[in-house]
Amino acid sequence: MRSGRVRAPVVIGRDHLDSGSVASPYRETEAMQDGSDAIADWPILNALLNVASGATWVSVHHGGGVGIGNSIHAGMVVVADGSADAAERLERVLTADPGTGVMRHADAGYGDALSAAAEQGLDLPST
Repeated sequence: MRSGRVRAPVVIGRDHLDSGSVASPYRETEAMQDGSDAIADWPILNALLNVASGATWVSVHHGGGVGIGNSIHAGMVVVADGSADAAERLERVLTADPGTGVMRHADAGYGDALSAAAEQGLDLPST
């Protein structure tokens, strides 16, 4: 877009990111290593981080395939339009959004997430 080859804005979005924006004890977060299957704080934190990072649209939804009362999810959309402002927003959102998944799984004690956090210099106050 910045070069002009693509003329319309591009929208990057997702419904729910299984690793960091979902609390669904009957599906995505079933049998978490530390027993934290249903902790709804993670999707809310994910949504708030996406808002603070400059996402264009952030949603919090309930039910997500397993029924109302059984899950909570957060979604996001960020627009790429070639501007410097959009580039900054993209960098922040596309770092914070999946980073929530690393934090969530590191907090639950998963070795791969702890390793990824250490490799990327992610400060995890709970570890």
